[in-house]
Order: sequence, then C-alpha cells, then structure tokens
Amino acid sequence: MSEVVDGSTLKYGGVEITYLKHAGFKIKGSVTIYIDPYEVPKGLEKADIILITHDHFDHKDIKSITNLAGDDTVVVYPKGCFVEGYKSCELSVGETVELKGVKIETIPAYNIDKPYHKEGGVGYIVEIDGVRIYHAGDTDRIPEMKNVKVDVALLPIGGTYTMDVKEAVEAAKDIQAKYYVPMHYGAIPGTEADPREFKVEGAIILKPLL
Repeated sequence: MSEVVDGSTLKYGGVEITYLKHAGFKIKGSVTIYIDPYEVPKGLEKADIILITHDHFDHKDIKSITNLAGDDTVVVYPKGCFVEGYKSCELSVGETVELKGVKIETIPAYNIDKPYHKEGGVGYIVEIDGVRIYHAGDTDRIPEMKNVKVDVALLPIGGTYTMDVKEAVEAAKDIQAKYYVPMHYGAIPGTEADPREFKVEGAIILKPLL
C-alpha cells in the first residue's frame, strides 16, 4: 500500500521516498540513503549511504555530499567517478554490493541518440527493508530496462540530456514496477517538461522538496 505524504514523499512498505530536486532523492527506512543530492542545504538528516550515478555537476554535487555526510557515511559511485575524502565504494556496471543491510545493484545508464552520456554512468536498484527502488540515472530508454523488476521506478523526463516525457512513458512500459515517479526536469536549462504528461498506470508525481 502506498501513500503520498506532504506532496514530496511516497511512502511504500514502510520506506519513505522523498523527491528533493532534479534527480535527487532521499530514501528513508532502516537506514537513510540519498541518491544524486543536488543543491541540498545544511540541516537535513545525515546520510548512511550516498549514491552518485555519474560525474556531472548536477549529480556529483560535492557541496551537497559534504552537507549530508557524517562520520560513518559511505559514498557509492561508478568506476572512474571519484569522490574523495569519505568512506567509499566504487562499483562497475552490473555489480552488486550489500552495505548496512541494503542491497545495491548498478544498472547501465546511457544515451542512444545524444552525446552527453556514453559511458561511465549508472542507474541503481536499491533494495531496502524488502522494497526495491530503481533510480535510472541520466539515460535514454535502453534495452536493459526490460530486465528491471522493482516496486518503484524513478525515471528522467526532461529531454535534452535524457529521455523526454514520451520516451519515458514507453520506458515505463518496459519496466516492471508498481509505481513510476518522474524526475530530472525543470531544475536546469534544457530540462523543461510537464510531469502531468507522464501518463502511465501507476504514475505518481512528487513535488520537489527543495
């Protein structure tokens, strides 16, 4: 059973998924996870785990990582996307690791007909407290999505650097999920999109918290 709390948070299976901004999310269960935090101010709950999908400034935001990291925070990033100064875990595409009771799997993320993301980036499937969440990263609709089976899928819709809304609708049909949340729109130039056009069964539009 799912519930939207305060417009920014989807609660499913006891896990809270909060849309922060752009491609940034907070996942709160038995531990606290942030994915691609961007322009996150000081004062938010400290992270147990921070996941970075690739090295672009709006995904690997060092200031946000600094604001969220505590003494025991682990920063996870794809091979070659270095984040120095923290406990870290570097993963290759297709690799799986368990950290603090959370299973983390890397999924390919890349552009098919755009020059921005050809290699080096990933998406993640995070399994926390029995709930599986897919963060697609910066990607187009790609064949690997047909192998994704999760409870919640977080999909970019902004176009230019990722798939646009229409492509995201088709991608949602490839992915086996109960709920689909659009992201990566409106925060930086070239990502203007209307999430209301993301018309798929199970779509949930969250309002950015920041």
